[in-house]
Amino acid sequence: MRVRSHFVRRTAAAAAGIALAVTAAGALQASAAPDTIRTTSSTAVARAVAAAPSISVRADKTRVKAGAKVTLTGTTTGIPTNTKVTVQDLQNGRWVNLATTNVTRKATYSVSVTSRRIGVNTFRVVTTRAASGSVKVTVVK
Repeated sequence: MRVRSHFVRRTAAAAAGIALAVTAAGALQASAAPDTIRTTSSTAVARAVAAAPSISVRADKTRVKAGAKVTLTGTTTGIPTNTKVTVQDLQNGRWVNLATTNVTRKATYSVSVTSRRIGVNTFRVVTTRAASGSVKVTVVK
């Protein structure tokens, strides 16, 4: 009988130890978990992974005669096909719209502008979602 009571006490002690360990592990895990659990749909995750909208610009010429055409081309990232892009010219500290075109299926665009303003003309291309850097073209007489 003595062996049996010894066995029962050891088994009870082991069970209590396991229960304590499980409780402590749960408490540690709970304290490490964030206060709120956020769930996201797969579309939200896809939007977060998608590239930020961007647009580039380059001019085919850096020096032209007044009235000559300059073709601006570039590529886009994260901007849908057929989105309108607008060429702007910096005049007296303000961006003035000159011409528009659409983004192609290959995420590119090409548009020609004519400037009669003598001097350095600064152009950029914008959409509702992004703006390119600027490119300078010198217009001479």
